[in-house]
Amino acid sequence: MKSAMRVAMLAVASVFAAAAAHAETIEVRVPFAFLVGDQKLPAGDYRIEREGSMPSSVVLIRGEQGNTAQVLVQTVSLSGAKPAGDKPALVFVPDETGMRLTQVWGATAIGQELPSRHGEPQVAARNAAVLEPAF
Repeated sequence: MKSAMRVAMLAVASVFAAAAAHAETIEVRVPFAFLVGDQKLPAGDYRIEREGSMPSSVVLIRGEQGNTAQVLVQTVSLSGAKPAGDKPALVFVPDETGMRLTQVWGATAIGQELPSRHGEPQVAARNAAVLEPAF
């Protein structure tokens, strides 16, 4: 009985370890309010996660340190030259209502593009702001 329980606990632990190994998290301080789809998020500290248990096209943006903002967004995969070289980065573009988060680039060469408020992919702007994690 103890042996079966030990095997079950090891199996559960390995599932959690595998999920954690596939998680990608970026922690960043955004010094300005910004838009994600139709939702306006305040300036502050954020954790951006793409977890192994979620489809690779889903990103969770969650406020940290008293910031309770949270949004789950469907994205489109991007590949190519990263805007900050080897570093993770967020790309914001100005539009008529403020700064809009358009891309999330983690440690890999594959980024995630967030849809506009109308659901279609963004078009890169010449005056995009690239923000690298500060902590």
